[in-house]
Amino acid sequence: MKLKRLILILIIFSLFLYVRSSAAAELKVAYVDAQKVLDNSKAGKRTKTTIEEYVKSRQKIIDLEEEELKRMDSELAKQAAVLSPEAKREKEEVLKRKFAEYQKRAADLRGEVDNKKIEVLKEFNQGLEETVKKVAEKDGYTIIFDKNPMGGPLIYAKENLDITDKVVAEYDKRTSN
Repeated sequence: MKLKRLILILIIFSLFLYVRSSAAAELKVAYVDAQKVLDNSKAGKRTKTTIEEYVKSRQKIIDLEEEELKRMDSELAKQAAVLSPEAKREKEEVLKRKFAEYQKRAADLRGEVDNKKIEVLKEFNQGLEETVKKVAEKDGYTIIFDKNPMGGPLIYAKENLDITDKVVAEYDKRTSN
């Protein structure tokens, strides 16, 4: 966190030196709340829906396998008293093997979900960056920061520097065409 602040301070200091050295240059700064763009833009809502649907589809697979395991375990518990020790051991081994397969499958599916999230969010972020760049060029901004609620380089900025709504509108305009 301290390293991020130090880097931010160095960047801002360098910018001020640059601006000061070229008197004609105007420093115009703003920030965007990327999370708010994700939550409020059409593209962001589609991104979130895509992720949610993918998660649900993978969860269904896990749930079905979990139900099968519970059914097998229940059957074994009911039959345990009447099964021979050999038959009981065989069913327990089958159940253990199925459970190990289930755990591996669940881990694989979690990995798939994580990869899908990364892929879909990367696509959204590319569109967001292009949109922010377009707004910056159109309105003459020198720097646009991301207001990251999880703690990023932007610690404080006045509300009038927030161009999030403008970026949401521009992103919606871009993705509607």
